[in-house]
Amino acid sequence: MIRKLLVALGLAAVSALPLQAQDSAAVAKSVNDLEVQWGASLSAGNWDAVATFLAPGYIFTGGDGKRQDRGAYLAGLRDNGDRFSTMTAGPYTVMVSGNTAVHFGEASYTVTGKNGKATKIHEVWTDTWMLQPNGMWACAATQSIQHTVK
Repeated sequence: MIRKLLVALGLAAVSALPLQAQDSAAVAKSVNDLEVQWGASLSAGNWDAVATFLAPGYIFTGGDGKRQDRGAYLAGLRDNGDRFSTMTAGPYTVMVSGNTAVHFGEASYTVTGKNGKATKIHEVWTDTWMLQPNGMWACAATQSIQHTVK
């Protein structure tokens, strides 16, 4: 009897593993979809939409090592007058652990400044997403490096 109970418990535990993997896969897809929408919002110059992806305590760390809080990051986007082309996403990986997902991504795009000069950019980033109390995912932190492409 005890042996049957242990076998049943073991089978139940093993059968739950694929469900967890599916949940992680679904979260990874959802987070990547949010990243794609964030990029589309940047390309459209829709700064209000960009704000919806950011957690209240969001911190951006650039390749120069400088950090910006959420307000400074959004103000920089609004105020510098740059226009972003449609982003061509590169490979990505999402690691999920509980209520946290880390998105490792990259994209290529063109930035056109106020002066009309266009610069091709390749950017690589690590975004940390956290599940918020309202059930929505929001990016809590970004670490990004950009370089020009000739």
